[in-house]
Amino acid sequence: MQETMNEFASRVFSYLPTDKRKEVQVFPHARVDGDCVGTAVALVSALRKLGYSARVMLEVAIPPRLSFMNVPEDLLNIVTTENEEEIFSRQGLAFAVDCSEGHRMGACGNCFIRAEKKVVVDHHVSASPEAELAYVDGKSASCAELMFMLLKEWEVSSGKALVDKFEADCLMVGIQSDSGRFSYENTRPSTFRIAAELMERGANVTDNAYHLFDETCEGKVLLHGMAMSNMKLYADGRIAVTKITSDMMEKTNAPEGAADGIVNVLRDIDTVLAAFVLRENEGGEIRVNCRTKEGFDAAEFAQTLGGGGHRRAAGFSCKNMDIDAFAEKVVAEACAYLERT
Repeated sequence: MQETMNEFASRVFSYLPTDKRKEVQVFPHARVDGDCVGTAVALVSALRKLGYSARVMLEVAIPPRLSFMNVPEDLLNIVTTENEEEIFSRQGLAFAVDCSEGHRMGACGNCFIRAEKKVVVDHHVSASPEAELAYVDGKSASCAELMFMLLKEWEVSSGKALVDKFEADCLMVGIQSDSGRFSYENTRPSTFRIAAELMERGANVTDNAYHLFDETCEGKVLLHGMAMSNMKLYADGRIAVTKITSDMMEKTNAPEGAADGIVNVLRDIDTVLAAFVLRENEGGEIRVNCRTKEGFDAAEFAQTLGGGGHRRAAGFSCKNMDIDAFAEKVVAEACAYLERT
């Protein structure tokens, strides 16, 4: 049986570096989203209030679509091959959030994999924690909810206020992001209770929702139009697939993250059980986002192709393969999955 958050928070608190000059390095997953950024930043900010040195480890800067969070630069560290050893030498604890395995952290992963002391807080059902201490709750709508529970325990044990307006807003971004502004299947009564408490601490639900889901630009609109016009249905309309090539990104001048939301529109087609958006990235990688309805377990399917995620939202990737060929493979595997279930 999984230990309670009270027990876990106490164990983690005692696991923090006794030498406060050593750094608690917080690791989100690569290709960051609102949940992993919000959770990581709130944790780092709270740790600093407790007198610890702490930073979020990233492989690239926070993308423009999340710039509205106004995260102070001094809370972040970009890990490169040039500074990796110096960063690792400062490490007192490696703390993974919204992610459990080093290989999902991109360029930061090596610093986590090599860590002597590791902690994980995650909500992915496919998680295989690489840590001595881990709290994984696949029923939680977001990792941010779990972090708020942990920080509240630390508030009690330390007697300090750790979640003020800034931290509350970061955690709210995480919850709104991963719950689809409280509309996804993973939203629970506890999600609303936590959100209400964060609002009482100053979180701004309205502004967050606008920036996360509604704000757009010309390039994004043009990209969505091209992606929708290229969409194809398979298996009697139960599978929807579209591709986003590098050429499409260039022609539309779409910013990073502009493809967000396309997969949800495909999933919402009345006949569709599973929607896939394939996107060409730099370095020969093809990243696939998957969204599903009842009858198609996205996490289970993604794991068969080396990925993971949640029952209704997951992802996977491949390298050095033509996007058309990989799309055919995804369709074939998805059709086979439907036949088995």
